[in-house]
Amino acid sequence: MPELLEQIKHTVDLTIPDKEDFTHGKHPKMDYVFLVLRNVFVTLAALIFLFSLFLHSLYTTLKAVGYFCGAAAYIFECLAVTDCFRTKVPHAEMFMVYCFGPLYILMGLGYIFIH
Repeated sequence: MPELLEQIKHTVDLTIPDKEDFTHGKHPKMDYVFLVLRNVFVTLAALIFLFSLFLHSLYTTLKAVGYFCGAAAYIFECLAVTDCFRTKVPHAEMFMVYCFGPLYILMGLGYIFIH
């Protein structure tokens, strides 16, 4: 079991960016916070979707929450890339963020109101 915990710790360490990578930006602390929050929400979404497979009584609720966590991850990604909407980024680079963020919100709402 300790080996499994070491592997999990190593995986988590790989997903958290190094603060030294953000010393060149205009707002290095905020960029770091946005990317950590993005990774937290992506992890939450993945875990919630996984749990929804096993908890059938909460399936629709967990799916909705999972999609909202995914949308939050895209929001933080957008904030990090655009420097809180201060930097214009070409739409070709932001296409996935602009499409999947709102789509995840719509899918979450669909699980709340339709299912």
